[in-house]
Amino acid sequence: MKNKTVSFMLLVAAGLLLQGCIAFPPLNQVEHKDAPVDSNKEVLKRLDAIDQRLTQLEQKTDKK
Repeated sequence: MKNKTVSFMLLVAAGLLLQGCIAFPPLNQVEHKDAPVDSNKEVLKRLDAIDQRLTQLEQKTDKK
C-alpha cells in the first residue's frame, strides 16, 4: 500500500512538473492585425531577399 501511495505521488509530481513545455508553448514573432504597414513591407522585402537567394542556389546546383 505504501509503494502505491509513493508511486502515485511521484506520478502526480512528474505530471505537474513536465507539462509546462507542451501545455504552454512560447509565442515567437506574433504579429497583430493592427500592426503598422511598415512592418508588412519589411516582411515582404525579407521574403523577396530569401526568394532571390534560393533562386541563386538553385541556379548554382543546376550548373553543376
